[in-house]
Amino acid sequence: MTRAADDVRRRAPRLETQLEGTLLGRTPRPVTVIDLSETGCLVQCAGCPEPGSILDLEIQLGDGPLRTKVRVAEASLDGVSLPSAPPRYLAGLAFLGLPVREESRLLRFLDDERRRRCASGP
Repeated sequence: MTRAADDVRRRAPRLETQLEGTLLGRTPRPVTVIDLSETGCLVQCAGCPEPGSILDLEIQLGDGPLRTKVRVAEASLDGVSLPSAPPRYLAGLAFLGLPVREESRLLRFLDDERRRRCASGP
């Protein structure tokens, strides 16, 4: 499926990012958020989270950490991992019950980041 077709199917537009975060389960695991929307995100991580599992996610936004519960929608081996490096995984995470205050911060961050990128040009 192409990126354009994938975006049409989604409930919220995605924003490519490079944000640091942590998945909190039995053991905390650092992640890099590589795209973000108001309904979820795609993360890259060293371990493969179990699809369907419910975890806590903390993402470092400009004004402090955003904390929320997530459900692992899908997970797979990252095809661009280097063969000589440890494997990396991609995991699609759906936000669950994002508190109103955190949702407002997330929407403000997404809007501000889109405006900043539009102003700086291609």
